Amino acid sequence: MAEEIANEDLGNDPQIDADFEDDEEIIEELTDLLDTSSSLEFLDSDNTSLYLAFKAYHQEQNFEAAVTHFQQALEYALTNNQVSRVDGTGSIQVSEPHDTQAKSKYWLAESYLKLGENDQAIELFQDLIENHQLHYLSLAAQRRLQPTLC
Repeated sequence: MAEEIANEDLGNDPQIDADFEDDEEIIEELTDLLDTSSSLEFLDSDNTSLYLAFKAYHQEQNFEAAVTHFQQALEYALTNNQVSRVDGTGSIQVSEPHDTQAKSKYWLAESYLKLGENDQAIELFQDLIENHQLHYLSLAAQRRLQPTLC
């Protein structure tokens, strides 16, 4: 299965392309935030590796550096792990480390795709789907893998 995915372009489906364009709009908004932010307050954590990873990926398009920083951000989030909980209104509150793990895994996978390392990307997308089912990026990971499941 990994060989099929490695040999297949993950963006050939028109629906996937439309979804990817939506993702690109989100990326542009994030890039604007990075450009205008003079601090790291928008991260709500001490994980500067995540900021550096987004900067390397989106602004500099340095995917090797992005891989390094997303790996560091993931490592930081794993060592500062907290659990998600349900608040008084019944809403699920995702802890910052859990959110950082999901974001790091997703964008690390995207970075691997940019570098042609599809097996690592697939593994991370699958991990995200299995271990972060409540995170919005889990759905994005499912969309990225969908053409390979048909």
